Amino acid sequence: MGSNSIIISLYLLSLGLSALEIGELLSLGVLVGSFVSLILSFLGDLYGRKKFAIISRLISTVSFFFLFLGIPIAYIFSLTWGAGGLLFSLLAEKSSNLDKALGVRQSLTILFSVVGSLLPIFLEYRGILFLDVLINLVALSLLLPITEKFKGSKKLKIGSIKVVSKFSTEAIIGLGAGLVIPLMSLWFYLKFGVTGPEMSPVFALSELTLAFSSYGSVLLAERLGRVKTIVYTHSLAIVLLFLLPLSPDFLIASLIFVVRNVLMNMTSPVFESFLLRLIPEEERGRANGIVNFMESIPRAIGPSIGGYFFNEGNLFLPFFITGFLYSFATILFFIWFKREEHL
Repeated sequence: MGSNSIIISLYLLSLGLSALEIGELLSLGVLVGSFVSLILSFLGDLYGRKKFAIISRLISTVSFFFLFLGIPIAYIFSLTWGAGGLLFSLLAEKSSNLDKALGVRQSLTILFSVVGSLLPIFLEYRGILFLDVLINLVALSLLLPITEKFKGSKKLKIGSIKVVSKFSTEAIIGLGAGLVIPLMSLWFYLKFGVTGPEMSPVFALSELTLAFSSYGSVLLAERLGRVKTIVYTHSLAIVLLFLLPLSPDFLIASLIFVVRNVLMNMTSPVFESFLLRLIPEEERGRANGIVNFMESIPRAIGPSIGGYFFNEGNLFLPFFITGFLYSFATILFFIWFKREEHL
């Protein structure tokens, strides 16, 4: 993840795709990945989650292999996102303290992502993609020895649909994120002329600080509550998002990028725990899948819009649109969930 956030758009650019075509391909990847995740999450709740999490990893592995061969369309099958939360559901089954378990998981994930962010300094794009194949195979093998108590409900129902529908705020977040986040390395290149190896330390630092702050968000939530922690950190991140495209040079832009990334994403384990606590165990996979799907579809549209503006030379407007969308979603989240703070 750490390396791909830097190289994918630049690799596609090296294959001859335009900024608009890159945006469209990134959009299609999110769209296909979200459909695959939703389907596998429903099947996981019905028949057990482990086997479908393995299938998800297998699809991703094959996709990266064909992308390594220089086939751009293969990218659309690389994003299955853990099959719509099946891995989170497996973790919830194993954990006595879900908040801290998710916090540790998030921190470890990001620490490895830091290593990935540094890879463009040492490896060419195709070399990193080949490494992606090997890493996916390792991730796949680590799932094999896990034992699962939950064998599937064999019944298709969503009794928690009212709760799930409130997380439609994620759809607004997804649209905003899709406009700029997948294209950040391309934005740095177009705005300041920096290359992949030059921006690699910035992405690595962004991930490194996020790794430590992710577990810190769990401790912060114990003091402030989950809802307030999410709202406060997101609000500060939104202010920085408005300032980012106004940065006069690469150094200032990098600093704002790092801090904004931390504030916007540090509460991921808190959010995931909050969601899982609101949903019955037998519905967690599909509920998580639906929430991811609601976030993914608008996110799929975003890169095409952002790519269009970048292709037209407008490197400012996508950030402002994203900032307003984030603000609206954060306000709605607080209104709808402030009474659930005690969970």
